[in-house]
Amino acid sequence: MKSMIYLNQQNKRKDFIFFISCRGGGMLQGVAVFDVMQFVTGEVSTIGYGLNASMGAFLVHGGEFNKRALTENGRMMIHQPHMSPYDRRRHVEYGSDAKFMGLLRTYILETYIKRTRQDPFLIESLLERDIFLEPEEAYEVNLIDQIGIESMNFPILSFFDKY
Repeated sequence: MKSMIYLNQQNKRKDFIFFISCRGGGMLQGVAVFDVMQFVTGEVSTIGYGLNASMGAFLVHGGEFNKRALTENGRMMIHQPHMSPYDRRRHVEYGSDAKFMGLLRTYILETYIKRTRQDPFLIESLLERDIFLEPEEAYEVNLIDQIGIESMNFPILSFFDKY
C-alpha cells in the first residue's frame, strides 16, 4: 500500500500492474489494499495466478474494469467473509465484533454486486459456501474480464524509468 501511494504521488498518470496469488487473509487488511487500489489515480491492472481465495479473489476483482485477468491455470475461491484472528478486536464504536463483522460483510457483498453487475441473489448465494471457480466461471460471473494475459496491453518499463 505504501509503495502504491508513494509511486502515485511521484507520477499520478502512471498505471500499476498488480500480480496476485493469495490464499486469503484478514478482512481489514484486504479491504485496506482494495481501498488504496481505488484511491490511486493510475489504473490498476490485476493479474491472478495460482489460487486466489477469499481476500485474494476480492483483490483480483478490484482492479480496473477491462484490466482484470486470471491465468489459464489460476483459480479463485469466494465465500462468506470470516474474521481472522487479526480482525478480532473490540470495536467500541460498533459495540461488538459481531456488529462490526456484519458491516464488513455487507460492504464486501455490496462491492461484489456493484462491480460484477450480477443479480444480488446470485452473489449472496455464491458467498454462502466456499465456491472454487475455474477461470471460465470467474469470467462468467464478471469477477475478471479475461482469461490469460496475452492480449493485455502492458507498457514496457525499463529499469531507468522514473516514477
